[in-house]
Amino acid sequence: MKYLFFIACITTLSNPSYANEEFSDLRAELLEMMKLDQDTLHGKTQFSFEELNAEQSKRLQEIVEKFGWPTIGMVGKDASQAAWIIVQHADHDIQFQNNMLSIMQPLAISKEIDPGNYVYLYDRTHTPQLYGTQGKCEGSTFKPFPIKDIEQINARRGEMGMSSAQEYWDMASERMCGASKR
Repeated sequence: MKYLFFIACITTLSNPSYANEEFSDLRAELLEMMKLDQDTLHGKTQFSFEELNAEQSKRLQEIVEKFGWPTIGMVGKDASQAAWIIVQHADHDIQFQNNMLSIMQPLAISKEIDPGNYVYLYDRTHTPQLYGTQGKCEGSTFKPFPIKDIEQINARRGEMGMSSAQEYWDMASERMCGASKR
């Protein structure tokens, strides 16, 4: 019986979507913020996206000041992702985004948050970018914006557990630019 309890505990604690019950209200709030963000982004609410994001960015700052960054172990993977989405959309406040990046970096390295969230936000806020996630479609081909030390891009991406740059660009060409599968 002790063995089954131990297995159940290990399974629960190792589940990347596990959320600490102590933070269930925070988890619910973050998920609601993300839903409102997405609904507003897609025109499903009467809110101005810019005004909503400014309000939600302010609230997320309060959350981070009180609890720290919402990690996967704290609120679950989806709610941690929700916090990132709010920051990702806060283009009106680059200082806020950069402050959050500095908090997120060690958490990404230790995998307490999805490293991809840090990578996408870093590239969104820095020129030249480091990981090659930001770009535009030229016809059916994704072309990344300028990349610093491009020779080292795959090493940097590998450190964050990401696929090679070319694999990402091929996927982006397919999903965002309409390229057909090879």
